Amino acid sequence: DQVIVRIDKERRMSTMRNHTATHLLHAQLHRILGDHARQAGSLVAPDKLRFDFTHPEGLTVAQLDEIEAGVNKEILAAHSLSIKEKSLQQAMEEGATALFGEKYGQTVRTVTIDAEHPISYELCGGTHVENTGEIGSFLIISEGSAAAGIRRIEAVTGKGAYEVTHHRNQILRRASRAAGSSVEELVEKVGLMQDEIDSLK
Repeated sequence: DQVIVRIDKERRMSTMRNHTATHLLHAQLHRILGDHARQAGSLVAPDKLRFDFTHPEGLTVAQLDEIEAGVNKEILAAHSLSIKEKSLQQAMEEGATALFGEKYGQTVRTVTIDAEHPISYELCGGTHVENTGEIGSFLIISEGSAAAGIRRIEAVTGKGAYEVTHHRNQILRRASRAAGSSVEELVEKVGLMQDEIDSLK
């Protein structure tokens, strides 16, 4: 039988955004938590990314905010990616990040974000955007425990980040209308309503 093979471009681009964002996330975890925060598992899908890493305790809200802001800063900086094949020895001597326990051949594929001032330099065989600006935006949707000493972050980028943000904004607007306040004053209004309920009780 004759077949025609075509790449689903939209699906592929979503996967590329999530994969490059995973490298940026890994770099931010190193910067904020320390070099001990190393990859312990990963899922790159069109609709989301999941990243497991070594860390002894849950992340604070402030840490998550800093990580998210850091990834978005590098996205907006529109760094170019450099993808090259070289010997495993050369890549390791240059400081490339490799997965613990992973078996590599003598020739490896390296992915560098901003070759002049590397933000991330990893051994990787996956698909990536050509420029971090193509990711659009990055939004952390959850953080929790994956196993003893292993934390898990789930996040979305691009279209997925827009959809989550749009959905949350709709909820905020509905809640504001129900409370009879603006979005900016919603938390204060809910607090006053809760005080009133407690008083009535």
